[in-house]
Amino acid sequence: MGAAKDIGGLTDGTRILAGISLFGRFNEPELAELLTIGRVVALKPWAYAVIEGEPTRGMFILLSGRVSVYKSDQGSSGGMARLATLEAGAHFGEFSLFDSAPRSASVAAESACKLFELDAQAFHAFLERKGEDLQLRFYRTCAEELAHRFRTLNGDFISAQRLLWKFALRRDEEAK
Repeated sequence: MGAAKDIGGLTDGTRILAGISLFGRFNEPELAELLTIGRVVALKPWAYAVIEGEPTRGMFILLSGRVSVYKSDQGSSGGMARLATLEAGAHFGEFSLFDSAPRSASVAAESACKLFELDAQAFHAFLERKGEDLQLRFYRTCAEELAHRFRTLNGDFISAQRLLWKFALRRDEEAK
């Protein structure tokens, strides 16, 4: 890539965006323009970037720091279950770029963080401005990413079912 573009004091914003799978088919000028429609936000430790159930508004790229992703535990505890811990370079909230469903999880800073926020409405206006070629490249990438995630979830589900049955059969034999 050519000259580095700055976001939030980081001097290689286009490289950071290019590392996000959803933007993998964007060229450097498109990535540079994408930088201009986002903004850098700072989070203090334990502050929430998003809260489960709130209206969606855009995606985030973690520039520095660490966040945890939580989901409400509808089971007996009624608390929050940690789904993942994300480090610099990770992203979250990307579903808001192609649907307007409420947030499916909460994300809280575990340390001081810098995030690049990409507003969903500004992103959609950007796609409209850029035309059908970029729209097709973006949505094709989204479809491939969702297919990959779906296959991974299917594999994880099968593995979990096998473990449950193995445990249940072992307990049944122990009871005999």
